[in-house]
Amino acid sequence: MDDKIIQELISLNKKYADETSSEFKKHISGQKPKIAILTCSDSRVIPEFIFNKDIGELFVVRVAGNVAMDSSVITSLEYAVDHLNVSHLIILGHTYCGAVKASEESKDDSIALFEEIKKGFSLNNDHIIGNVKRQHDILFRRSDVILKAVKDDKLKIVCAIYNLESGFVDFLDFN
Repeated sequence: MDDKIIQELISLNKKYADETSSEFKKHISGQKPKIAILTCSDSRVIPEFIFNKDIGELFVVRVAGNVAMDSSVITSLEYAVDHLNVSHLIILGHTYCGAVKASEESKDDSIALFEEIKKGFSLNNDHIIGNVKRQHDILFRRSDVILKAVKDDKLKIVCAIYNLESGFVDFLDFN
């Protein structure tokens, strides 16, 4: 294969596999993360780096705009709650979110992602915070599994904003 990008990935993957080979066997039997994170697909937002966590410590679901509107996103989170028994679910937005900015600029309300994000605009003047709050609020209506886990005190949902400019995470309290 003469694709330079793929060749670089192959080389970097080999380096990764060589450097972390001792880790692989302990993860074969399964995963036991305590935390699930719903975050944006943005390439600058990497929860394992942001929270200094290793392989197997986080169950991460990534989707543009960190929205919980799609059944595959919701069922992935339900899997983490019901099967992996995570104790915390973090909805992690971030500053300079391209999906939120595109939603602000879009005149086309037929794009489902933009429509979903725009629904959070009325919840906070900061549209990134409004979107995170919307996803928090709507998740209970979209998932009986998550609602039950919260009611049974088996799951705590926390909202946060990752600041691209500093690397710090601000945890939000909507209560």
